[in-house]
Amino acid sequence: MIKRQTSLSANIIAFCRFLRKNDFFIGPDEQQDCLHAIRFVRPYQDADSFRLCLQTTLCKNVKQLHKFPGLYHQYWKELDHAVDSKIEEQEEETKEKNNKAKSQTPGLQAIKQWLYGNKNTSLTETASYSPMEVIGQNSFPEFDERELREIFRLVKKLVRKIANRRSRRFSTTHKKKQIDLKKTIRRNILRNGELIEIMYRAKKKDELKVILICDVSKSMELYSRFFIQFMYAFQSTFPKIQTFVFSTRLHRITPELDQQSINQSLEKVLSKVSDWAGGTKIGSSLKTFNERFAHRYLNNKTLVMILSDGWDTGEAKLMAAEMKRIHRKALKVIWLNPLAASQDWQPEVVGMKAALPFVDALIPFHSAESLRAMRLKL
Repeated sequence: MIKRQTSLSANIIAFCRFLRKNDFFIGPDEQQDCLHAIRFVRPYQDADSFRLCLQTTLCKNVKQLHKFPGLYHQYWKELDHAVDSKIEEQEEETKEKNNKAKSQTPGLQAIKQWLYGNKNTSLTETASYSPMEVIGQNSFPEFDERELREIFRLVKKLVRKIANRRSRRFSTTHKKKQIDLKKTIRRNILRNGELIEIMYRAKKKDELKVILICDVSKSMELYSRFFIQFMYAFQSTFPKIQTFVFSTRLHRITPELDQQSINQSLEKVLSKVSDWAGGTKIGSSLKTFNERFAHRYLNNKTLVMILSDGWDTGEAKLMAAEMKRIHRKALKVIWLNPLAASQDWQPEVVGMKAALPFVDALIPFHSAESLRAMRLKL
């Protein structure tokens, strides 16, 4: 089903996903090239120029060139129907339905509907606290079992890369890798200078731990389902992890996510986190983490991942002070921001500006595609 998006860039990303389902090999690089081409060429004078611009950046061989015109017309024709039907649907909506929708935050409502097996086939557009444009493969919280398996597959690759990270130190190995010259000479010192027995060495594995701190405030409601599935997949595949969520208060949800199924985990998380989709107090939440949990879980072998858009209703000075404490103790601090996927995004909000000096890497993170790209950057 082709659905109306709220911006041209979002429609182009959705079109790339449509082509991928029709045997086009299109990844993040191709999507980025396409958006750059639209930005610089500006092919808005007629439909053929727009089609040729997309075709030039997305087709990689002759077979795709032959298939592209038909798929292009099919997609944008169906998109027109989706827009028309959406307009008619909006005109028929009553004020009573709007008031009912406001009674519960869309992010939490969507999670509960999915949790208890209710499939919502309509497109729910939600107002975000952030004014930035949202572009991405999964901007709306609509995940099926196949997407969840894909997230697990990508997280396993990410975990494997973290688990196999090598330190600067070496250990002796029987595999023929790098020759350990010192130990080789020492072992053969009584053999008249002849190197009969060769010793080898390899870099030790770093015993890394991971801390996930996820923002579940109202401004993050578009991404809440993807984030919670990411957290569940990460904890299911990586044993040395502690998971926290925050809105106005910080909650440790490691025990709640450690269940047999994601349904059971979500039930426990939703019952524990009473301020889901509330306000945002990143600084005070990080202060709670530093005071109550940092001495137990944070050291120089800990990778800290903060999942947030950076919107903070608290004090910027408090945010900077607590981020500094975390950065000083941790191995690395990685900030995963869903808004950073936009080409025009700048870290202009006060909270994000206060945190940036103490962030080792700022990575766009909003969908399975961004998860795939994140693994390449770590």
